[in-house]
Amino acid sequence: MIVNLLSFASVMATVGGVLGALLILMIMITVHEFGHYIVGKIFKFKINEFAIGMGPAIYKRQLKSGEQFSIRALPVGGFCAFEGEDDEGDDPNAFNKKKPWQRILVLLAGATMNYLLALLIIIISMGTMGQSVVGGGLFIDDPAYSGYSLENDDIILSIKNSEKKDKTNIYITTDFISALNHKKKGEIVYVDIIRDGEKIFDVPVKLRADVECKNITMVDMAYDALGIGSTMMLDISESKWFKQDDYIKKLVDRGVGEDEKYHDFEEFLFTYEQFIGVIKDKKEGDVITLWVGRKGFEASVPVKIEFDKAWEEVDKTDQIAVQKYFGIKDITTGYYTISDHQRLGFFTTIGHSFEYSFKIGGMVLQSLGQIITGAIGLNAVGGTVTTIVTTTEIIAFNPLLAFEIAALIGVNLAVFNLLPIPALDGSRIVFCIIEWIRKKPINRKVEGIIHGVGLVFILAFAVLVDVLQFI
Repeated sequence: MIVNLLSFASVMATVGGVLGALLILMIMITVHEFGHYIVGKIFKFKINEFAIGMGPAIYKRQLKSGEQFSIRALPVGGFCAFEGEDDEGDDPNAFNKKKPWQRILVLLAGATMNYLLALLIIIISMGTMGQSVVGGGLFIDDPAYSGYSLENDDIILSIKNSEKKDKTNIYITTDFISALNHKKKGEIVYVDIIRDGEKIFDVPVKLRADVECKNITMVDMAYDALGIGSTMMLDISESKWFKQDDYIKKLVDRGVGEDEKYHDFEEFLFTYEQFIGVIKDKKEGDVITLWVGRKGFEASVPVKIEFDKAWEEVDKTDQIAVQKYFGIKDITTGYYTISDHQRLGFFTTIGHSFEYSFKIGGMVLQSLGQIITGAIGLNAVGGTVTTIVTTTEIIAFNPLLAFEIAALIGVNLAVFNLLPIPALDGSRIVFCIIEWIRKKPINRKVEGIIHGVGLVFILAFAVLVDVLQFI
Protein backbone atom coordinates (compact mmCIF):
# COMPACT_ATOMS: atom_id res chain seq x y z
CA MET A 1 0.00 0.00 0.00
CA ILE A 2 2.82 2.39 0.89
CA VAL A 3 4.57 1.61 -2.40
CA ASN A 4 1.31 2.23 -4.28
CA LEU A 5 0.82 5.55 -2.51
CA LEU A 6 4.40 6.58 -3.31
CA SER A 7 3.89 5.61 -6.97
CA PHE A 8 0.62 7.56 -7.11
CA ALA A 9 2.27 10.58 -5.50
CA SER A 10 5.13 10.34 -8.01
CA VAL A 11 2.70 10.17 -10.95
CA MET A 12 0.70 13.13 -9.65
CA ALA A 13 3.90 15.13 -9.11
CA THR A 14 4.88 14.41 -12.72
CA VAL A 15 1.42 15.37 -14.04
CA GLY A 16 1.54 18.57 -12.01
CA GLY A 17 5.03 19.25 -13.34
CA VAL A 18 3.88 18.82 -16.96
CA LEU A 19 0.90 21.12 -16.45
CA GLY A 20 3.10 23.65 -14.68
CA ALA A 21 5.68 23.54 -17.48
CA LEU A 22 3.03 24.07 -20.17
CA LEU A 23 1.42 26.86 -18.15
CA ILE A 24 4.75 28.70 -17.76
CA LEU A 25 5.51 28.37 -21.47
CA MET A 26 2.03 29.54 -22.46
CA ILE A 27 2.10 32.53 -20.11
CA MET A 28 5.48 33.67 -21.44
CA ILE A 29 4.45 33.29 -25.10
CA THR A 30 1.08 34.98 -24.51
CA VAL A 31 2.76 37.89 -22.71
CA HIS A 32 5.22 38.19 -25.61
CA GLU A 33 2.42 38.37 -28.18
CA PHE A 34 0.42 40.73 -25.97
CA GLY A 35 3.41 43.10 -26.06
CA HIS A 36 3.14 43.20 -29.85
CA TYR A 37 -0.62 43.60 -29.57
CA ILE A 38 -0.73 46.48 -27.09
CA VAL A 39 1.91 48.60 -28.88
CA GLY A 40 0.25 47.77 -32.21
CA LYS A 41 -3.03 49.10 -30.83
CA ILE A 42 -1.31 52.27 -29.62
CA PHE A 43 -0.13 53.01 -33.18
CA LYS A 44 -3.42 51.84 -34.73
CA PHE A 45 -2.00 48.81 -36.58
CA LYS A 46 -4.69 46.58 -38.03
CA ILE A 47 -4.69 43.28 -36.15
CA ASN A 48 -6.57 40.33 -37.62
CA GLU A 49 -6.24 37.79 -34.82
CA PHE A 50 -4.77 37.31 -31.37
CA ALA A 51 -4.35 33.60 -30.61
CA ILE A 52 -3.33 31.67 -27.52
CA GLY A 53 -1.88 28.32 -28.56
CA MET A 54 -1.35 26.84 -32.00
CA GLY A 55 -3.21 24.40 -34.25
CA PRO A 56 -6.98 24.23 -34.76
CA ALA A 57 -9.10 26.76 -32.86
CA ILE A 58 -11.23 25.40 -30.02
CA TYR A 59 -12.69 28.81 -29.17
CA LYS A 60 -13.22 31.90 -31.31
CA ARG A 61 -14.73 35.28 -30.64
CA GLN A 62 -15.02 38.34 -32.85
CA LEU A 63 -14.27 41.51 -30.89
CA LYS A 64 -16.05 44.82 -31.48
CA SER A 65 -12.84 46.23 -32.95
CA GLY A 66 -13.02 43.61 -35.69
CA GLU A 67 -10.16 41.52 -34.34
CA GLN A 68 -10.61 37.83 -33.74
CA PHE A 69 -9.59 36.28 -30.42
CA SER A 70 -8.98 32.53 -30.38
CA ILE A 71 -7.77 29.74 -28.14
CA ARG A 72 -6.13 26.91 -30.03
CA ALA A 73 -5.66 23.23 -29.27
CA LEU A 74 -1.88 23.00 -28.87
CA PRO A 75 -0.58 24.83 -25.76
CA VAL A 76 2.88 25.46 -27.20
CA GLY A 77 2.69 28.83 -28.87
CA GLY A 78 0.52 31.75 -29.91
CA PHE A 79 0.52 34.68 -32.31
CA CYS A 80 -0.63 38.21 -32.97
CA ALA A 81 -1.50 38.36 -36.69
CA PHE A 82 -1.07 41.84 -38.19
CA GLU A 83 -2.61 42.75 -41.53
CA GLY A 84 0.03 42.87 -44.26
CA GLU A 85 2.87 41.58 -42.12
CA ASP A 86 4.61 39.76 -44.97
CA ASP A 87 3.43 41.90 -47.90
CA GLU A 88 2.48 45.50 -48.60
CA GLY A 89 -1.23 45.08 -47.91
CA ASP A 90 -3.94 47.46 -49.12
CA ASP A 91 -5.10 48.71 -45.74
CA PRO A 92 -3.40 51.98 -44.68
CA ASN A 93 -3.01 50.48 -41.21
CA ALA A 94 -1.34 47.30 -42.46
CA PHE A 95 1.92 46.40 -40.75
CA ASN A 96 4.24 47.29 -43.62
CA LYS A 97 2.36 50.54 -44.34
CA LYS A 98 3.36 51.93 -40.97
CA LYS A 99 6.53 53.93 -40.36
CA PRO A 100 9.68 51.85 -39.72
CA TRP A 101 10.21 53.26 -36.22
CA GLN A 102 6.65 52.30 -35.26
CA ARG A 103 7.18 48.76 -36.53
CA ILE A 104 10.46 48.56 -34.60
CA LEU A 105 8.67 49.52 -31.37
CA VAL A 106 5.98 46.89 -32.02
CA LEU A 107 8.64 44.24 -32.64
CA LEU A 108 10.63 45.25 -29.55
CA ALA A 109 7.53 45.13 -27.36
CA GLY A 110 7.32 41.32 -27.29
CA ALA A 111 10.80 40.80 -25.88
CA THR A 112 10.37 43.79 -23.58
CA MET A 113 7.22 42.29 -22.05
CA ASN A 114 9.01 38.95 -21.55
CA TYR A 115 11.87 40.67 -19.78
CA LEU A 116 9.63 42.85 -17.61
CA LEU A 117 7.53 39.86 -16.51
CA ALA A 118 10.68 37.85 -15.79
CA LEU A 119 12.12 40.76 -13.80
CA LEU A 120 8.87 41.10 -11.83
CA ILE A 121 8.94 37.37 -11.04
CA ILE A 122 12.56 37.64 -9.90
CA ILE A 123 11.77 40.63 -7.65
CA ILE A 124 8.75 38.87 -6.10
CA SER A 125 10.70 35.63 -5.68
CA MET A 126 13.68 37.36 -4.08
CA GLY A 127 11.42 39.52 -1.96
CA THR A 128 9.39 36.61 -0.57
CA MET A 129 11.75 33.62 -0.56
CA GLY A 130 15.09 35.40 -0.81
CA GLN A 131 17.88 35.29 -3.35
CA SER A 132 19.01 31.86 -4.49
CA VAL A 133 22.50 31.13 -3.21
CA VAL A 134 24.89 28.26 -3.88
CA GLY A 135 27.39 26.50 -1.66
CA GLY A 136 29.35 23.33 -1.02
CA GLY A 137 27.73 20.54 0.95
CA LEU A 138 30.98 18.65 1.39
CA PHE A 139 34.60 19.79 1.03
CA ILE A 140 37.47 17.36 0.66
CA ASP A 141 39.59 17.32 3.81
CA ASP A 142 43.23 17.92 2.83
CA PRO A 143 45.87 18.97 5.41
CA ALA A 144 47.78 20.82 2.66
CA TYR A 145 44.96 23.38 2.56
CA SER A 146 44.37 23.69 6.30
CA GLY A 147 43.38 27.25 7.12
CA TYR A 148 42.72 28.00 3.44
CA SER A 149 39.60 25.93 2.84
CA LEU A 150 35.87 26.34 3.16
CA GLU A 151 33.82 24.12 5.45
CA ASN A 152 30.92 21.78 4.77
CA ASP A 153 27.61 23.55 4.03
CA ASP A 154 29.24 26.96 3.53
CA ILE A 155 27.10 29.19 1.30
CA ILE A 156 29.23 31.19 -1.15
CA LEU A 157 28.01 34.75 -1.67
CA SER A 158 30.89 36.24 -3.65
CA ILE A 159 34.50 35.67 -4.68
CA LYS A 160 37.28 38.26 -4.90
CA ASN A 161 40.78 37.99 -6.32
CA SER A 162 44.04 37.87 -4.35
CA GLU A 163 43.94 41.63 -3.86
CA LYS A 164 40.38 41.46 -2.49
CA LYS A 165 39.12 43.25 -5.61
CA ASP A 166 36.97 42.41 -8.64
CA LYS A 167 34.16 40.92 -6.58
CA THR A 168 31.89 38.48 -8.42
CA ASN A 169 28.52 37.88 -6.79
CA ILE A 170 27.53 34.22 -7.04
CA TYR A 171 23.97 33.76 -8.34
CA ILE A 172 24.32 30.89 -10.80
CA THR A 173 26.96 28.22 -11.36
CA THR A 174 28.54 30.06 -14.29
CA ASP A 175 29.49 32.83 -11.85
CA PHE A 176 32.08 30.42 -10.41
CA ILE A 177 33.68 30.32 -13.85
CA SER A 178 33.59 34.12 -14.16
CA ALA A 179 35.27 34.48 -10.77
CA LEU A 180 37.93 31.77 -11.11
CA ASN A 181 38.68 31.20 -14.79
CA HIS A 182 42.40 31.30 -15.72
CA LYS A 183 43.48 31.18 -12.08
CA LYS A 184 46.18 28.69 -11.09
CA LYS A 185 46.56 26.07 -8.41
CA GLY A 186 47.90 27.62 -5.21
CA GLU A 187 46.44 31.10 -5.84
CA ILE A 188 44.45 32.56 -2.96
CA VAL A 189 41.00 34.08 -3.45
CA TYR A 190 38.78 35.68 -0.84
CA VAL A 191 35.27 34.40 -0.38
CA ASP A 192 32.27 35.96 1.37
CA ILE A 193 30.18 33.20 2.89
CA ILE A 194 27.29 32.31 5.17
CA ARG A 195 28.31 29.74 7.78
CA ASP A 196 25.77 28.50 10.33
CA GLY A 197 23.57 31.49 9.55
CA GLU A 198 26.32 34.06 10.05
CA LYS A 199 27.94 36.16 7.31
CA ILE A 200 31.73 35.95 7.21
CA PHE A 201 33.73 38.13 4.84
CA ASP A 202 37.05 37.61 3.05
CA VAL A 203 37.67 33.96 3.96
CA PRO A 204 41.00 33.02 2.27
CA VAL A 205 40.76 29.97 0.02
CA LYS A 206 43.78 28.42 -1.69
CA LEU A 207 42.82 26.95 -5.06
CA ARG A 208 43.47 23.22 -5.40
CA ALA A 209 43.55 23.07 -9.21
CA ASP A 210 44.03 25.20 -12.30
CA VAL A 211 40.83 26.64 -13.77
CA GLU A 212 40.78 26.79 -17.57
CA CYS A 213 37.11 26.59 -18.56
CA LYS A 214 36.66 26.69 -22.33
CA ASN A 215 32.87 26.93 -22.10
CA ILE A 216 30.13 27.60 -19.56
CA THR A 217 29.47 23.89 -18.95
CA MET A 218 32.92 23.29 -17.43
CA VAL A 219 32.06 24.50 -13.93
CA ASP A 220 33.52 21.23 -12.55
CA MET A 221 36.98 22.83 -12.78
CA ALA A 222 35.87 25.63 -10.49
CA TYR A 223 34.38 23.15 -8.02
CA ASP A 224 37.62 21.13 -8.02
CA ALA A 225 39.64 24.29 -7.41
CA LEU A 226 37.50 25.21 -4.40
CA GLY A 227 37.74 21.67 -3.01
CA ILE A 228 34.05 20.78 -3.28
CA GLY A 229 33.66 17.02 -3.02
CA SER A 230 32.54 15.01 -6.03
CA THR A 231 30.41 11.91 -6.40
CA MET A 232 29.89 9.24 -9.04
CA MET A 233 26.60 9.55 -10.94
CA LEU A 234 25.57 6.20 -12.42
CA ASP A 235 23.96 5.56 -15.81
CA ILE A 236 22.64 2.02 -15.48
CA SER A 237 22.03 -0.65 -18.12
CA GLU A 238 20.89 -3.54 -15.89
CA SER A 239 22.26 -4.00 -12.39
CA LYS A 240 21.59 -6.27 -9.39
CA TRP A 241 22.56 -3.47 -7.02
CA PHE A 242 22.09 -0.02 -8.52
CA LYS A 243 19.22 1.89 -10.10
CA GLN A 244 19.22 4.61 -12.76
CA ASP A 245 20.51 7.98 -11.47
CA ASP A 246 21.98 6.50 -8.28
CA TYR A 247 25.09 8.24 -7.04
CA ILE A 248 27.67 6.60 -4.80
CA LYS A 249 28.33 8.60 -1.65
CA LYS A 250 30.40 6.56 0.76
CA LEU A 251 31.51 3.16 1.96
CA VAL A 252 30.10 2.30 5.41
CA ASP A 253 31.09 -1.36 5.75
CA ARG A 254 34.27 -2.91 4.43
CA GLY A 255 32.88 -6.39 5.00
CA VAL A 256 35.23 -7.05 7.90
CA GLY A 257 34.00 -9.75 10.30
CA GLU A 258 31.28 -12.35 10.02
CA ASP A 259 28.26 -10.28 11.08
CA GLU A 260 26.34 -7.97 8.73
CA LYS A 261 26.10 -4.99 11.08
CA TYR A 262 27.51 -1.67 9.95
CA HIS A 263 30.89 -1.01 11.46
CA ASP A 264 31.74 2.30 13.10
CA PHE A 265 33.34 3.47 9.90
CA GLU A 266 32.72 5.60 6.83
CA GLU A 267 34.80 6.61 3.84
CA PHE A 268 33.57 9.11 1.26
CA LEU A 269 34.23 7.98 -2.30
CA PHE A 270 34.78 11.12 -4.35
CA THR A 271 36.25 9.51 -7.47
CA TYR A 272 36.26 6.31 -9.48
CA GLU A 273 39.86 5.78 -8.43
CA GLN A 274 38.81 5.71 -4.76
CA PHE A 275 35.98 3.33 -5.60
CA ILE A 276 38.28 0.92 -7.43
CA GLY A 277 40.75 1.17 -4.53
CA VAL A 278 38.05 -0.18 -2.22
CA ILE A 279 36.92 -3.08 -4.41
CA LYS A 280 39.97 -4.20 -6.42
CA ASP A 281 41.19 -6.74 -3.85
CA LYS A 282 37.79 -8.27 -3.10
CA LYS A 283 37.30 -12.00 -3.52
CA GLU A 284 34.31 -14.28 -4.06
CA GLY A 285 32.02 -14.05 -1.03
CA ASP A 286 33.35 -10.70 0.21
CA VAL A 287 30.69 -8.13 1.11
CA ILE A 288 30.75 -4.34 1.26
CA THR A 289 27.99 -1.85 1.97
CA LEU A 290 27.72 1.50 0.19
CA TRP A 291 25.42 4.44 0.86
CA VAL A 292 23.96 5.70 -2.39
CA GLY A 293 21.75 8.69 -3.19
CA ARG A 294 18.56 7.54 -4.87
CA LYS A 295 15.66 9.42 -6.43
CA GLY A 296 12.61 9.47 -4.17
CA PHE A 297 14.57 9.13 -0.94
CA GLU A 298 15.49 12.10 1.23
CA ALA A 299 18.24 10.08 2.90
CA SER A 300 20.73 7.72 1.31
CA VAL A 301 19.91 4.02 0.96
CA PRO A 302 22.26 1.13 1.82
CA VAL A 303 23.40 -1.09 -1.03
CA LYS A 304 25.08 -4.37 0.00
CA ILE A 305 27.33 -5.86 -2.66
CA GLU A 306 28.43 -9.49 -2.41
CA PHE A 307 31.16 -10.35 -4.91
CA ASP A 308 30.92 -13.63 -6.84
CA LYS A 309 33.33 -15.76 -8.79
CA ALA A 310 32.88 -13.65 -11.96
CA TRP A 311 34.44 -10.69 -10.15
CA GLU A 312 37.79 -12.48 -9.83
CA GLU A 313 37.93 -12.78 -13.64
CA VAL A 314 37.41 -9.03 -14.20
CA ASP A 315 40.46 -6.97 -15.22
CA LYS A 316 40.49 -4.35 -12.44
CA THR A 317 42.58 -1.99 -14.61
CA ASP A 318 39.86 -1.90 -17.27
CA GLN A 319 37.17 0.61 -16.22
CA ILE A 320 34.72 -0.62 -18.88
CA ALA A 321 35.04 -4.21 -17.62
CA VAL A 322 34.50 -3.09 -14.01
CA GLN A 323 31.43 -1.05 -14.99
CA LYS A 324 30.02 -3.99 -16.96
CA TYR A 325 30.26 -6.24 -13.88
CA PHE A 326 28.14 -3.76 -11.90
CA GLY A 327 25.71 -3.13 -14.79
CA ILE A 328 26.87 0.46 -15.25
CA LYS A 329 26.85 2.04 -18.73
CA ASP A 330 28.64 5.20 -17.74
CA ILE A 331 29.93 7.11 -14.72
CA THR A 332 29.79 10.90 -14.67
CA THR A 333 30.90 13.30 -11.97
CA GLY A 334 28.48 15.17 -9.75
CA TYR A 335 29.33 17.52 -6.91
CA TYR A 336 28.09 18.00 -3.37
CA THR A 337 26.68 21.44 -3.98
CA ILE A 338 23.81 22.88 -1.99
CA SER A 339 21.34 25.68 -2.62
CA ASP A 340 19.49 27.95 -0.26
CA HIS A 341 17.83 31.36 -0.14
CA GLN A 342 19.13 34.54 1.48
CA ARG A 343 16.71 37.24 2.53
CA LEU A 344 17.69 40.75 1.45
CA GLY A 345 16.56 44.29 2.15
CA PHE A 346 14.14 46.04 -0.23
CA PHE A 347 16.64 48.10 -2.23
CA THR A 348 19.21 45.29 -2.27
CA THR A 349 16.52 42.96 -3.60
CA ILE A 350 15.74 45.36 -6.46
CA GLY A 351 19.41 45.80 -7.34
CA HIS A 352 20.20 42.09 -7.17
CA SER A 353 17.10 41.30 -9.25
CA PHE A 354 18.35 43.46 -12.11
CA GLU A 355 21.86 41.99 -11.80
CA TYR A 356 20.51 38.44 -11.79
CA SER A 357 18.35 39.08 -14.87
CA PHE A 358 21.35 40.53 -16.73
CA LYS A 359 23.41 37.47 -15.77
CA ILE A 360 20.76 35.15 -17.21
CA GLY A 361 20.71 37.17 -20.45
CA GLY A 362 24.49 37.11 -20.62
CA MET A 363 24.49 33.35 -20.09
CA VAL A 364 22.09 32.94 -23.03
CA LEU A 365 24.35 35.00 -25.31
CA GLN A 366 27.44 33.14 -24.09
CA SER A 367 25.79 29.80 -24.78
CA LEU A 368 24.80 30.79 -28.31
CA GLY A 369 28.25 32.19 -29.03
CA GLN A 370 29.93 29.02 -27.81
CA ILE A 371 27.57 26.86 -29.88
CA ILE A 372 28.49 28.85 -32.99
CA THR A 373 32.22 28.57 -32.29
CA GLY A 374 31.94 24.87 -31.44
CA ALA A 375 33.02 25.30 -27.82
CA ILE A 376 29.69 23.71 -26.80
CA GLY A 377 28.20 20.75 -28.66
CA LEU A 378 24.59 20.72 -29.85
CA ASN A 379 23.82 17.97 -27.33
CA ALA A 380 24.28 20.56 -24.57
CA VAL A 381 21.17 22.49 -25.61
CA GLY A 382 17.54 21.58 -26.13
CA GLY A 383 14.42 22.71 -27.96
CA THR A 384 10.81 23.07 -26.88
CA VAL A 385 10.37 19.42 -25.85
CA THR A 386 13.56 19.46 -23.77
CA THR A 387 12.46 22.70 -22.13
CA ILE A 388 9.10 21.17 -21.16
CA VAL A 389 10.68 17.92 -19.91
CA THR A 390 13.34 19.72 -17.85
CA THR A 391 10.82 22.18 -16.42
CA THR A 392 8.50 19.28 -15.56
CA GLU A 393 11.25 17.48 -13.63
CA ILE A 394 12.23 20.62 -11.72
CA ILE A 395 8.65 21.54 -10.77
CA ALA A 396 7.87 17.94 -9.76
CA PHE A 397 10.95 18.01 -7.51
CA ASN A 398 10.14 21.42 -5.96
CA PRO A 399 7.07 23.41 -7.09
CA LEU A 400 8.55 26.63 -5.65
CA LEU A 401 11.28 26.48 -8.31
CA ALA A 402 8.58 27.22 -10.91
CA PHE A 403 9.15 30.94 -10.27
CA GLU A 404 12.85 30.74 -11.05
CA ILE A 405 12.21 28.59 -14.13
CA ALA A 406 9.59 31.07 -15.37
CA ALA A 407 12.07 33.93 -14.97
CA LEU A 408 14.76 31.95 -16.79
CA ILE A 409 12.42 31.12 -19.69
CA GLY A 410 11.23 34.74 -19.85
CA VAL A 411 14.73 36.19 -20.17
CA ASN A 412 15.66 33.45 -22.65
CA LEU A 413 12.70 34.32 -24.87
CA ALA A 414 13.50 38.03 -24.65
CA VAL A 415 17.13 37.61 -25.65
CA PHE A 416 16.57 34.91 -28.26
CA ASN A 417 13.78 36.78 -30.05
CA LEU A 418 15.98 39.85 -30.50
CA LEU A 419 18.72 37.91 -32.29
CA PRO A 420 19.08 38.88 -35.98
CA ILE A 421 18.00 35.43 -37.15
CA PRO A 422 15.46 35.32 -40.00
CA ALA A 423 11.85 34.86 -38.80
CA LEU A 424 12.67 36.25 -35.34
CA ASP A 425 11.75 39.76 -34.22
CA GLY A 426 15.42 40.75 -34.26
CA SER A 427 15.71 40.01 -37.96
CA ARG A 428 12.53 41.92 -38.75
CA ILE A 429 13.93 44.88 -36.81
CA VAL A 430 17.06 44.75 -38.98
CA PHE A 431 14.92 44.93 -42.13
CA CYS A 432 13.02 47.91 -40.67
CA ILE A 433 16.29 49.70 -39.90
CA ILE A 434 17.54 49.07 -43.46
CA GLU A 435 14.29 50.44 -44.84
CA TRP A 436 14.53 53.45 -42.53
CA ILE A 437 18.06 54.21 -43.77
CA ARG A 438 17.38 53.48 -47.48
CA LYS A 439 14.02 55.24 -47.45
CA LYS A 440 12.57 52.25 -49.25
CA PRO A 441 12.07 48.60 -48.27
CA ILE A 442 13.86 45.54 -49.52
CA ASN A 443 11.59 43.59 -51.87
CA ARG A 444 8.81 42.22 -49.63
CA LYS A 445 8.77 38.88 -51.44
CA VAL A 446 12.51 38.46 -50.88
CA GLU A 447 12.11 39.37 -47.22
CA GLY A 448 9.21 36.92 -46.91
CA ILE A 449 11.29 34.11 -48.42
CA ILE A 450 14.17 34.89 -46.03
CA HIS A 451 11.85 34.75 -43.01
CA GLY A 452 10.21 31.57 -44.30
CA VAL A 453 13.56 29.82 -44.70
CA GLY A 454 14.58 31.08 -41.27
CA LEU A 455 11.42 29.64 -39.69
CA VAL A 456 12.08 26.24 -41.25
CA PHE A 457 15.68 26.37 -40.01
CA ILE A 458 14.61 27.28 -36.45
CA LEU A 459 12.01 24.49 -36.31
CA ALA A 460 14.47 21.96 -37.74
CA PHE A 461 17.16 23.07 -35.28
CA ALA A 462 14.73 22.75 -32.34
CA VAL A 463 13.79 19.22 -33.43
CA LEU A 464 17.45 18.28 -33.98
CA VAL A 465 18.65 19.38 -30.53
CA ASP A 466 15.65 17.64 -28.90
CA VAL A 467 16.50 14.42 -30.74
CA LEU A 468 20.16 14.71 -29.69
CA GLN A 469 19.06 15.14 -26.07
CA PHE A 470 17.00 11.95 -26.16
CA ILE A 471 19.70 10.01 -28.01
